[in-house]
Amino acid sequence: MCKGGFAGDDAPRAVFPSIVGRPRHHGIMIGMGQ
Repeated sequence: MCKGGFAGDDAPRAVFPSIVGRPRHHGIMIGMGQ
């Protein structure tokens, strides 16, 4: 995904998953922790 971001048009697409992916992982980790 990171490599695709260098394409230019794919850059925004790679940025969204990276930013959105972080909160999702945090939420999953918190839910499993509880």
